[in-house]
Amino acid sequence: MLDRFRLIIAWIACLVYWLAGGTAFLGLCLILPLLSLKDRGRVIGQAALRVAFRGFLRLLGLFGIVEYEFVGFDRLRAQSGGMIVAPNHPALWDAVFVLSEVDQMACVLKASLMCNPILFGGATAAGFIPNEPAHRMLRQCIETLKSGSRLLFFPEGTRTRPENGVLNPIQGGLAIVAKNAGVPVWPVFVKTNSRYLSKGWPLWQLPTEKVRLQMTVGEPVTFPPGGDAQEFLVELRQRYLTALESPSAIA
Repeated sequence: MLDRFRLIIAWIACLVYWLAGGTAFLGLCLILPLLSLKDRGRVIGQAALRVAFRGFLRLLGLFGIVEYEFVGFDRLRAQSGGMIVAPNHPALWDAVFVLSEVDQMACVLKASLMCNPILFGGATAAGFIPNEPAHRMLRQCIETLKSGSRLLFFPEGTRTRPENGVLNPIQGGLAIVAKNAGVPVWPVFVKTNSRYLSKGWPLWQLPTEKVRLQMTVGEPVTFPPGGDAQEFLVELRQRYLTALESPSAIA
């Protein structure tokens, strides 16, 4: 069991960290357009956000709230050109972990979060893509990938719902983007021992045990020329299920 007092102090520290960071990134997203840096400004925003996320993970480690393991992420960092990094999505903070490990990557973000004053500055500076309206999101994803950038795309569309087991149905938008951008999809299998920050978990509710996470990079999948979107999604879904339902040391 985690010490309750330590959890409360950690929660307050994290809140202060995000408030300070959100304010700083709000300033950054206002300054970068004035410098006329264009694409370079987005790279600066993504780099700054990665530093901020790595600092947040160190803060979590300092309080002993979470243990995490990254497996195979060196393979992603070694790749050049456009690619889709596609993790399953058990908890709210999954993007933070992935973006802390892979640089120069945009992210498809829930549109309502772009209105969050804490997240708006960082998401705007880093060139994140709102998931609504869908047609604009798909077009921006394809353009981003064709320009050679990396894209974080959650194929479930939202956090995993308890009634769906370990994985929600995979959304068809992933197949559309992969087909039209002509880039590989790198699945990332996220395993955890906790429901903390899962779908329906209130943000203020603290965990009762240390959260353990393991994020493993799978083999890339490319949409085949003349291939069928449904077959592509079925194959990809089976890869997630095989990895997520296999025995794990996470406990």
